[in-house]
Amino acid sequence: MSETLSEQDGQSVMMVDLFTKNFWLAIGTWVVLYCLDYGLTLVGAKLYRSRGSKHYSFSEGYELNPVFKEDIAKLRVFSFRFFLLLIFSSGLLAILYSANFPPAFVLAWGALVGVQLSILHRHIRNLALFYHAHDSGGISGRIEIKHWLSLRLAGVESIYFCGLFLFLYLLTGSLFMLGAAAGCFSLGLRAVLDSRKNRRLATKSEMKS
Repeated sequence: MSETLSEQDGQSVMMVDLFTKNFWLAIGTWVVLYCLDYGLTLVGAKLYRSRGSKHYSFSEGYELNPVFKEDIAKLRVFSFRFFLLLIFSSGLLAILYSANFPPAFVLAWGALVGVQLSILHRHIRNLALFYHAHDSGGISGRIEIKHWLSLRLAGVESIYFCGLFLFLYLLTGSLFMLGAAAGCFSLGLRAVLDSRKNRRLATKSEMKS
């Protein structure tokens, strides 16, 4: 059994090496995942309006990232902010790759891809939830979710993925998994901190009113 596990670890390392040693394959994967994130966000926002809003209400809109909040609220297919961030992140990966220091490139690429995988999981869950909400399939009543709670749940989910990638790193020793864990932890921590800040502001606003 130990030999089988060793073979699986070796195969996973070879798979990561296939991407990290082929710059265009790595960049292509990142671009596809990043574009898929924005695309599924648009689909989720539309599905929320047409189906999910029957049972769910998000106090500050569907999008959690303030950078894209306006674009998603207006359902813009092309976002200039999205395009700039895509160019910036891809350029950063290109610089790290050209620096001929593979560990830094693998860690950075792992962080970006790991974050996107955790976010895509959230999109798929929301799409399934909103799809069934329209016909009240397994859902009844109406729930208003405060923005701070949406942030908190997203943070907890990202930290969960951090634990998963960290576990895989301990099994395989892959720097990609370590980078993915670090990226998810950073995203989750930021979401939790933003959640606390948003909750304090909401509480002060309620007390004043």
